[in-house]
Amino acid sequence: MTTTHRTIQHWDHWLSEGLGKKLLEAEREFLPSVLSDCYGRHALLIGVPHQVSLLKFTSIPQQVLLSPLLDKNKTIPSIESDYTHLAIASASVDLVLVPHSFEFLDNPQQLITEACRIVKPEGYIIIFGFNPLSLWGIKKSSEKHNKIPWSLNFISPNTVKNWLLLSDFQLVKQNKLLFRPPIQHHAKFYEKLKIMEWLGSKLWTPFGGVYMLMAQAKVIPLTPIKVRWQQKLSGIQVTLPGPSIRNWP
Repeated sequence: MTTTHRTIQHWDHWLSEGLGKKLLEAEREFLPSVLSDCYGRHALLIGVPHQVSLLKFTSIPQQVLLSPLLDKNKTIPSIESDYTHLAIASASVDLVLVPHSFEFLDNPQQLITEACRIVKPEGYIIIFGFNPLSLWGIKKSSEKHNKIPWSLNFISPNTVKNWLLLSDFQLVKQNKLLFRPPIQHHAKFYEKLKIMEWLGSKLWTPFGGVYMLMAQAKVIPLTPIKVRWQQKLSGIQVTLPGPSIRNWP
C-alpha cells in the first residue's frame, strides 16, 4: 500500500463523522488515565488535525502536531512532514503519540523506530492500532481495500511490542477498546450495543477492535570502567615541598 496525501485527507475526514468520530471519541475518553503518568515540556502528536484533541488531557505544556496535512484551525503549532523521516532531534520529546499513523506505511516499523528515536530517556510513546483479531479485522477482510479505514495495514499488537523492545523501550501499559461491531451507517443501533464495551472489557479483552500500547524509553546505565595501571614506576625520587630537615628544631 502506498501512502498518498489524498488517502490521509480521507482519513482525516473519516474521523470527523460517523464511525470515525466514534473511534476518535473512544480513544479520547480512554486517554486521561494514561496521560496522567506523563510529565515534561514537549509532547508530539504524529497524526492528522482531527486527532489534536487526543492531547487534551496531558499536562505537558508545549504540544505540536506533526502531519502531512496543515491544521487550518491552528489549534496547536504544527510541523508539515511525512511519516517516513521525522526531522526532529533525537531524545528531545517527553511524550510521542502515534494514533494509527504507522498503519498507512509499507514499512510501518520505520515510523515506530523513528518515533522511539526522538523520545527522551524515561519518556513515553503511546500507540493506537487496529487489532486484526477482532470484529474490525473481520470486516477488513470482507471490505474493498480502497476504503478508509479498511485500506490501512492492521498489524498485531505483539508485532508492535517487538518493535518497541528492539528500540529499547519497556512496555508499561496495554489495553483494548471498541468491542462493538464497526457499523458505519446505523448510529442508533450502534448506540444500543454500548453494553458490548463493558462485556468485552470483562469477558473477551483480546478481541477489542483497537489496542493501546504505552511504553517507556529505558535509561541505559553507565558502567564504570576500572583502569589497571600496568606501567612500573621508575626509580625517580620525588621531593615534597616543606621545611628543610637541616632547619628542623
